[in-house]
Amino acid sequence: MEGRKLGGRYEILSRVGGGGMAVVYKARDVLLNRYVAIKVLNESLSNDSEFVRRFSREAQAAASLSHPNVVGVYDVGQENHTHYIVMEYIEGPTLKEYIQQYSPLTTEEIVSIASQICDALAHAHENEIVHRDVKPHNILLGYNGRAKVTDFGIARATSSSTITQAGSVMGSVHYFSPEQARGSMISAKSDIYSLGVVLYEMVTGELPFDGDSAISIAMKHLQEPAIDPSQLNPNIPTQIRDIILKALAKNPDDRYPTVRAMKQDIDSVLHTGSMINEPRLRTGDEEDMPTKPIHAVNNGMGAASKPDAATQRSQVGQDTMANLERLRNVPADKDKTVLERTVVWLENVQTNMPWWQKVLFALFTFVVIICLTVFGFNAVWGIFNQGAEVEVPNLKGKTVAQAKVALEDKDLKAAKVQSVFSSAPKNTVVGQSIDAGKQMEKGSEVDLFVSSGSEKGKMIGTLGLKAPAAKRKLREMGFSNIKIAKEGYDSKYGEGEIYKQSPDKGDSVKTDEEVTLYVNDKNGTVKVPDWIGEYQSSLGGSGLRTKLIFWPKPGMSRGKVFATDPAPGELVKQDGVVKVWIADTKKGRDAEPPPKH
Repeated sequence: MEGRKLGGRYEILSRVGGGGMAVVYKARDVLLNRYVAIKVLNESLSNDSEFVRRFSREAQAAASLSHPNVVGVYDVGQENHTHYIVMEYIEGPTLKEYIQQYSPLTTEEIVSIASQICDALAHAHENEIVHRDVKPHNILLGYNGRAKVTDFGIARATSSSTITQAGSVMGSVHYFSPEQARGSMISAKSDIYSLGVVLYEMVTGELPFDGDSAISIAMKHLQEPAIDPSQLNPNIPTQIRDIILKALAKNPDDRYPTVRAMKQDIDSVLHTGSMINEPRLRTGDEEDMPTKPIHAVNNGMGAASKPDAATQRSQVGQDTMANLERLRNVPADKDKTVLERTVVWLENVQTNMPWWQKVLFALFTFVVIICLTVFGFNAVWGIFNQGAEVEVPNLKGKTVAQAKVALEDKDLKAAKVQSVFSSAPKNTVVGQSIDAGKQMEKGSEVDLFVSSGSEKGKMIGTLGLKAPAAKRKLREMGFSNIKIAKEGYDSKYGEGEIYKQSPDKGDSVKTDEEVTLYVNDKNGTVKVPDWIGEYQSSLGGSGLRTKLIFWPKPGMSRGKVFATDPAPGELVKQDGVVKVWIADTKKGRDAEPPPKH
C-alpha cells in the first residue's frame, strides 16, 4: 500500500497501526500539502456488506461531530475495492501506550485527560451518538497535551430501536459495561462506565476486571465489585477514587446522570474550571514518580464474602446467561489461529440459527458426508483395481521424439519438457523425473530434461520456494554447487522459503558456478532498519520488537529517533529487541543513556 495514491491526492507514506477490520496509514494530502491519517478497510472485508456498513457508519458518526477533542474526518472515498476514511493526523501515542510507559499517571494528567475525554463524549451524546467502545486504545494524545477520541466504528445513534446485534460482541470486553454484557439497550451511561474503567487504568496501571476468557471477564463486570483503586495506589485523591467507583456502578441509575456531571466532579479535583490549557505530555524523571505499590491481586474476588444489596440486584438471570452465550467462544486474547476463529464462527452461527436453518444445515452436512464417503470408496477401489505396472526406460541421450516413442511403447506419457544447461548435443535428453528401471502404473507421466547445448545461460528464479524444492529445481537445470545460507529475514516470505538468491534471476551464469540460496529463518538474524530522523509513529513493518526510550536531544525535533542499539545495518536475532531512543524534553521512566557509536 505504501507509495500508492488514493483518490488522486492522498499519497500513502507508512503504516501506523491497524486491527482486524482496518489498517491506518500516515499519508500526505498533495492538494493541501498536509499530513493526514487514512483508515483503509481490509480488502478481504470489502465484499462483506456488514463490515462496509459499519465502516461507513464510523465515517458518518465522526463526520457529524465537530469538536477539538474528537479526531476530525476530512474525506471518505472508495477506489475499486478499497474503502477508506481520511482523518486528522495526530503526532503522538495512544493513551494505552502512555499508561504502559508512565502508569500510574499524576493527578494533573488524570484530570486533564479525563476532562477532555468527557468533553468529547458529551459532545457526541448531545448529538445523540453513543461511542460504545471507549478504551485507551481509541484515545490519541498529541505532544501538546490535547486528547482526542477516535474510532466510532461501532457507534450508534441513541434513537436507534436496538443497539445490540444478535450473536455478536460489540465493544471490547475489558472495557464494556454490564448492560453491554447482558445484550441490553445501551445508553450514554454505558460510555460513562467504560470511561470509569479507563480512569481506573490511568490511576492504577491495571484493569479492574481480567480473566482467562471473555465470558469470565463479562461475568465479573456483571457480578463482582472492582478492587478499590486506592488499595493499588494509595496516593490518589479521595475525589478521584469516588469518581471512579461511581462511574463503575453496576446499575446505570447509580452512575452519573450525564458525562457533563462527571466532568464537573473531575474538574473540581484541582479546581481547574473549564480545563482550557492542557499540560504537555509528561516524560518526567524517575525521581518525580511516586512509588507504585505491588499487591497480590485475587482476580477481583477478595472483596466481602457476602454480596450486598446492590450486588444481589445484579445477579445474573437466565435471560442474561442466554445473551452471555455470545461470548462463550470469544477469546480474551488475539492469539488464535485462523482455524480456531473459523470454528468459533461456525459454532456461533449454528447456535443463533432458527430451527428451519438448523434443518438445512444438518441436510447440508449429511450431503457433504455422503460425497466424502463416495470419494473415499472410489479412491480405495482404484487402489485395489489399478492397472499393471511397467518399467521406466532409460531416455538419456535420446532426442525428444525418440524419448516420447520409447515412453509410448511402455504405455507411459511424456509430460513436461524442460530445457536445462548442458554441453550435451542440443535437444537431447540429459535427465528424467523418474529414474530408469523403476516400476510405474500404465498411463503415468514422466518429465524430460533436455540439453540447451551450452553450460551457460540466464539464472532462474527461486524466490518463494522452499529450500528442497529450490535445490531440486537448480539441479534439474544442471547446477551442482548449491549453498544454503540461514541468515537474515524478510517478512514478505514464509518460514523456510527462499527470500534472496545469488546470482540474481536473469544473471548470466555457468552450471559450475556457486549458487547461494538465503532461507527465511525466524530464529535467524535481520538487519536493523535505519530509523534515525524518523518519527516514532514510523516504526514498524520490520518484524522486530522495539523498546522505546525517551531522552533529551538538543537540536532534534521531539518525537524523532536519534539512536538505536544495535546500530542501523547491524544484525540482530529475529526475535530480539532493538532499543530506540526518542528525542524528548526530559528523560523517560527507567531511561538509559544512548550508545556512543
